Amino acid sequence: MEIKVVTKGLLTQQADCLVIGIVKGTIKAEGALAEADQALGGNIAALFSDSEISGDRNDTQFIHTYGKIAARRILLVGLGDEAELSFEELREASARAVKEALKAKLTKLAFALSDAWSGLDAKEASHAITEGVLLADYRFPGYHQKEELKPALESLVIFCAEQGAEDAREGVRIGQAFAEGTNLARDLVNMPGNYLTPTVLAEKAKEVAERYGMEVEILEKPDMERYGMGGLLGVNQGSVQAPKLVAIKYQGTDKWEDVLGFVGKGITFDSGGISLKPGPGMDEMKGDMGGAAAVIGALEVIGRLKPDVNIAAVIPTTDNMPSGSALKPGDVITAMNGKTIEILNTDAEGRLILADGVCYAKEMGADYVVDLATLTGAALVALGTCTTAAVTNNEEFMEEVMISAAEAGELLWRLPAYKPYKDQIKSKIADLKNTGGRNAGSITAGLFVGEFAEETPWVHLDIAGTSWADKDNDLSPAGGTGVMVRTLATLAQLRSVNEKEE
Repeated sequence: MEIKVVTKGLLTQQADCLVIGIVKGTIKAEGALAEADQALGGNIAALFSDSEISGDRNDTQFIHTYGKIAARRILLVGLGDEAELSFEELREASARAVKEALKAKLTKLAFALSDAWSGLDAKEASHAITEGVLLADYRFPGYHQKEELKPALESLVIFCAEQGAEDAREGVRIGQAFAEGTNLARDLVNMPGNYLTPTVLAEKAKEVAERYGMEVEILEKPDMERYGMGGLLGVNQGSVQAPKLVAIKYQGTDKWEDVLGFVGKGITFDSGGISLKPGPGMDEMKGDMGGAAAVIGALEVIGRLKPDVNIAAVIPTTDNMPSGSALKPGDVITAMNGKTIEILNTDAEGRLILADGVCYAKEMGADYVVDLATLTGAALVALGTCTTAAVTNNEEFMEEVMISAAEAGELLWRLPAYKPYKDQIKSKIADLKNTGGRNAGSITAGLFVGEFAEETPWVHLDIAGTSWADKDNDLSPAGGTGVMVRTLATLAQLRSVNEKEE
């Protein structure tokens, strides 16, 4: 979709709809709102006076222009108190505007930035608008015999002051990259397991890597046997699909050092294996590769923005199926680093492939590791569907990830990692057991993965509650959310900025 930043011609811009954000209070005598009000003979100010519009958050109001300006309609979007306006608020308001516009079948939009928005410069504001618009415009096409014809945005114009134009264009570039990476992850999570096999997932990751000149390696089953990847191979035992491990290197500095490792769980369908899941809701287990999708989406953003940082991305992928050859409760397997694992529940499989994935990221030279996984239903019970759970072995690195999540507008909460939780995953016949029981399930699952990070600074992100939405919201339709793409990309960007400052 075409996105332009322009500085003149607010009232002559051909568009289906001119979107203007309004804060609580009275109409101001300058800026886009005043310019539009004057062209409409004071009608906007009259709406304020008559309390038909307020500027409250979530408040929207269409105004027909009757040919007095080039745009067919004006959409006023409430932003709430000016002093409280944040990046997240503007992004959500922009998304809300798109939802309202598409309901009215308005597909060519123009947004007017305001110099008066407290705390947001042109770069931040245009980033928020672009990201919100493109996230709200997302639709998964599906597999209908006849294509469903739904309105989609055709063009976006952002008006700003002349002195902020270059910053606004940079904000558009960043916002578009973040949205495209997130929407890519959404596509992957929404794909059914018969379309998105481990082989196809590996190819999708490879396409992104090659598009941006990253190094990519795909390990096959014989390679895994050579490395001793008993976790990935064990989960794959019951499947007719070949396992894959995708390893991607993005080198943004002269030396391969201070490497960030991203490891994403890639279970393309999870039946639970021998420990079979209940039938109701099992269809959603096509999304059990949400961690892998987040890593691939983040690589899309990083490839577009090219931060000066080094990334080692690892995606172990298979499905988890029951068969005569499947992994059984009571079995003992050996992970890549030689640690032995007693299998108590074959539905606790994601942590097994992550064990090998984390080991391989360290083999690639990762100095810091973030793993992402739709790992436990317990995370959803603890934190619901809006907040991602985190476990760490390093407070400083955890703080860095928390700051990145806050800047990206994604909710994250750290869970404790005390010694009694670690005791829950000790086995009597092996080094570890793959489940610590019902109590503190999200914590013990995360700490299991942490056993393979060992002394490497590590953060585990459990996205089981946040990677899938049961219903629409302003920023996303129901289905895959693309959660944590923007957090990973922001972490990479902040690392790049920090390196430049040092």
